[in-house]
Amino acid sequence: MREAGPNPGQEGWREMLDRTFVSEIKKVANGDGSREHRFELINELYDVSKALGNRYEFDNCVKKYGRAKVALCVACTIIREKYRHETPQIMWAQAVMNLWTNRVERSISAATINIHPAILSDNSRFLRKVTTMAA
Repeated sequence: MREAGPNPGQEGWREMLDRTFVSEIKKVANGDGSREHRFELINELYDVSKALGNRYEFDNCVKKYGRAKVALCVACTIIREKYRHETPQIMWAQAVMNLWTNRVERSISAATINIHPAILSDNSRFLRKVTTMAA
């Protein structure tokens, strides 16, 4: 019988994310915890999500905005459309979102990418692969 993996909210899944990626997400997403940082991040994530709406610009967006901001947008989109994605994608997205403690609903809405789930899945596969540690 197969052993079940950790639930997304448990520490076991967070350990599967790369340590440098975890610290990068915490630094970019939470910043100093101030209200000003939150609003600045909302505006930046809105720009990133608009740029990611073009299916051919994913790699350029990672280079231009950094993998943390792109990962936040991808995670927000996967969480908002859970029913369209596979379980490993959802678990990765929940692990990323658990690191973002300074968020509000508006920030999740601003970071959501307007793109077809199949295209998002294809484009984000490499990002998920390089941000998780090998089991």
